[in-house]
Amino acid sequence: MEYSYLDTTVAQVHEEINRACTDAGRDPSEITCIVVTKRKPCALAQAVISRGNVHIGENRPQEIMEKVPQLQGNFTMHLIGQLQSNKVNKVAPYIDWAHSVDRPKIITKLNDAAGELSKTINICLQVNTSGEAQKSGCRPEEARHLCELIAQKPHLSLRGLMTMGPLGGTEQQTRAAFATLRALGESIQDLCHEKRVELSMGMSGDFPLAIAEGATMVRIGSRIVGSREE
Repeated sequence: MEYSYLDTTVAQVHEEINRACTDAGRDPSEITCIVVTKRKPCALAQAVISRGNVHIGENRPQEIMEKVPQLQGNFTMHLIGQLQSNKVNKVAPYIDWAHSVDRPKIITKLNDAAGELSKTINICLQVNTSGEAQKSGCRPEEARHLCELIAQKPHLSLRGLMTMGPLGGTEQQTRAAFATLRALGESIQDLCHEKRVELSMGMSGDFPLAIAEGATMVRIGSRIVGSREE
């Protein structure tokens, strides 16, 4: 299967990214598009990479462990789904970024696992900026302390923050959640060794709003790869 439709969907999403950047007075080169291939075949992820989309996102550690050994070419693997402590050691060899770190236990275990592998894993702390009880992520008031903890770990690199917009939220509610993350990002600039604090926010349904509020990484699944396969 060639997945030729990807040529169209990728172009459409990048056109929307460019438009959102123009509206916000931003440079499109500031935006990293992570293509989320969860519950999709490895062949599709390979087709995405072969088309020059080198940032791949997966929700489930098990899928990462199955797909990464089969994928060819240069790519960067982002874990964007919830990470349980019993999966840390298994998934650590296969990831470059973790966007779903939100508590001290995971921070410590991930650092230890990366140390055993003599590697450094890039971290975006997940923050629950919408206050929804069902969502993962630390509270905004906990973010500074957890970022300090990450910054102290020798095998983790604090790169920024991650959030999700409110489920079924209005444009105003969604923008408010993203604006909260932007403000938190400004408050941890001193802890990031990199020049830029990455703001991982915005998915298929709301990424233009996220870009308007300062997103530097957007996580796009269905708009590029199609609906999920259960």
